Amino acid sequence: MTITDLDEFERWMRGSGLSENTIKQRRTFAEGRLRDWGTLHVGPDIAAGWVGAHSGWTRSTYVNHLTSVYGWMLETGQIEASPIARVRRGPRPRPKPKPLSQKELMLVLGATEGNLRAWILLGSYAGLRSFEIAKFRGEDITESMLYVVGKGGTDEAIPTHEVLWELAQHYPRAGYWFPSPHHARDHVSAQLVGLRVRHLFRDLGLTGSIHRCRATFGTNLLRNGKNIRVIQQLMRHASVATTQHYLGVTNDELRDAIGSLAA
Repeated sequence: MTITDLDEFERWMRGSGLSENTIKQRRTFAEGRLRDWGTLHVGPDIAAGWVGAHSGWTRSTYVNHLTSVYGWMLETGQIEASPIARVRRGPRPRPKPKPLSQKELMLVLGATEGNLRAWILLGSYAGLRSFEIAKFRGEDITESMLYVVGKGGTDEAIPTHEVLWELAQHYPRAGYWFPSPHHARDHVSAQLVGLRVRHLFRDLGLTGSIHRCRATFGTNLLRNGKNIRVIQQLMRHASVATTQHYLGVTNDELRDAIGSLAA
């Protein structure tokens, strides 16, 4: 098997309805395993041993990728059994929400301009993910509504914040807001959005990625007294449990909650 054979794997994933971002990640992952192992036809000792060297979210992600690769190979008759059939994902560490404080958000917005600033605003005032930001178009926003093609290709809409409508006045009303500098008729990559924001945070003494802006969006809604079901809808989560992982609580808020109890 060669890397070019993975074109079929990519078509199989697309036919399974996976998002373009997931397809790209799993294709890249499979190419890496193919280069390191020389073949994807490995035994459980190699596959399980490699997975066993990882833990937490990394292990879980790699098992998911391998499950997809070997699921395709099983379905297409390339193997008779998956070498990771008995490998468990392992316990996932509970993610800790890392919203930006208002001071940090103002610091970030004051330190940047242009497209980079627009990315921060789209994440913080609409909760957009990096791949949703990368492909944002002028047609996706009106004064009243903001339209998003989210995970799994689902079409969703949320009300437009006035900050984003003001931002829209500086971008084209049709076509990509952030066109690719390398490929005509294409948009920048989600990876570029994530990388530039991560570098910005690092330069400002902050940690994390563009996803912190999405957590900021949800947490600020919570602090403004909005019902968690409303927040779930605005963040476009299928489950409230997922939404809860994005909502941060400070020690001051915990103390205030205890202090509010009647003696």
